[in-house]
Amino acid sequence: MTLRYASVLPNDLLLRDIAAHVDWFESVLRAVIFPDEAVGEPSALPEDFLIWCAGKAESGALEEANVIRLQRLHDDLAEAAAACLAHTQSGSLLTQELYNRLAQRLEDYIDFVRRLGADMAGSHFSIDTVTGLRSAAGMKNEIERELDRRGRKSDVFCVCDMQIDGHEALKQAHSEREMKEIYAHIAAVLMDSLRSYDDGYFLGEGEYMLCLKHVELLDACAAMDRIIDKIAARPARLSGSEAAVKLTVSCGVAEPVPGDKIDDIFDNAKRAMIQAQEGGGNQVMEWKEKSALQQYADGAEVFD
Repeated sequence: MTLRYASVLPNDLLLRDIAAHVDWFESVLRAVIFPDEAVGEPSALPEDFLIWCAGKAESGALEEANVIRLQRLHDDLAEAAAACLAHTQSGSLLTQELYNRLAQRLEDYIDFVRRLGADMAGSHFSIDTVTGLRSAAGMKNEIERELDRRGRKSDVFCVCDMQIDGHEALKQAHSEREMKEIYAHIAAVLMDSLRSYDDGYFLGEGEYMLCLKHVELLDACAAMDRIIDKIAARPARLSGSEAAVKLTVSCGVAEPVPGDKIDDIFDNAKRAMIQAQEGGGNQVMEWKEKSALQQYADGAEVFD
């Protein structure tokens, strides 16, 4: 489907949806914190904006992938609330872990709603029409927002730079149309593997950038190991050809540390990805920041 955007997303609709979700969140909290005083069930999770977006997708004014993601975030929020209610209805007190999960799901939903509104208004990011992932435009701003959130709330995240192995040879062996199918094939694996609140970007020339949220370095590396295994196990089948194209990718993973700027994170992930390629490809490498002691030791070796 051709990518098109609605020229205007009514601000009142956007604000009403956010306000309705905040009211719903408060009703859930009242039910789980004061179960003996609760009157009836918490209010139903609002769906008006989701229904409106689904209608826009049917008319071609909104990318269907955005509606699917919005639905997933909506479902994640409902599941987190159900877990809180089930826990307290058994007579147990609400745990910090359950509350944090519910609050984070609400923040993820509202954040995406705001970004979706900006998207439809023609703001700083768009969807790549070949892959269905986000385009590079606006990537820096979006990930910088995660970096700011990490500084304010200690929310961890990792950035992953992923490149198709042997990309230049593939370009020489295949037409432009076939390369687009290859890019889309890998993107489909990514979208099938990433969680609803992660972000994926297509940078062009066989390179992808992923932002994995709420995970530390080792968990991000494990997730990327699973993804590159899926890509290696699923050859791309090109239209008009019976042959399947076997693909592998290399990935570099970096987790921001205090003091990092946004370009530092991208550069570190890129360096790790290049190390993975130079090591034979089809693997994940992590970027490890050196401690002050390690940096001192490296400097001392120069004078040995």
